[in-house]
Amino acid sequence: MSEKRFSKEQAIKFGWDRMKDNLGFFIVYLLVLFFIQGFLGFFSSIFAERIPSLSLIFSLGSWIVSIVSAIFVVKIGLKLYDNEKIVSYDFLSFSIALFFKFLLGYVLYTILAVIGFFLLVVPGIYLAIKYQYVQYLIIEKNMDVIDAFKESGKMTDGYKWNLFLLALLFLVIAALGAMALGIGLLVAIPIIMVAQAYVYKKLSLNTVAQPDILVTNKGSSDNPFQPPAPSS
Repeated sequence: MSEKRFSKEQAIKFGWDRMKDNLGFFIVYLLVLFFIQGFLGFFSSIFAERIPSLSLIFSLGSWIVSIVSAIFVVKIGLKLYDNEKIVSYDFLSFSIALFFKFLLGYVLYTILAVIGFFLLVVPGIYLAIKYQYVQYLIIEKNMDVIDAFKESGKMTDGYKWNLFLLALLFLVIAALGAMALGIGLLVAIPIIMVAQAYVYKKLSLNTVAQPDILVTNKGSSDNPFQPPAPSS
């Protein structure tokens, strides 16, 4: 069934095209983010032995920056999917309520994945793939956390094998970027950001438009390492 697939190649190409069109923005954004995280991490390590409480504050600040940047990743990816130019930096604005809802989803997702990895790794990969769009659903549709988990499960149903292969492609792209003296990450990270948003939007549209198709052959999608059944 061709409806059960999405194009990994098209997702990467889309990410590449959007990256090229917005390379200047991504360079500035990522350099600022790397500087802030480096600054906080440096002082956290400096005060780790001398003033542990101050080190903890810097570590907490670094963690908060990571959560906020995760929100930005989702918002930037969605804007670029819609071919919107990032000129107003409106992605920087979000409500406190949305932050805490996103934080709860982020923490629960991380806990599920970690528990799964302790259960012989494969369950962790399965859960990470199944619920990877929780954060997107919270940001774009302002869903409650539990509803976002349920919806992400529906969206990824039947697509887990392809999503697993796409994740491997992302790892390869990130590794190549890191090997290029780290400078390549300024290209690799935007490609992955936008490609992930692209796949989310495609699966979101499919879930809404073809609900009956998405629940077909559910048994074949429960194993993230089992390819979907051949087209008839």
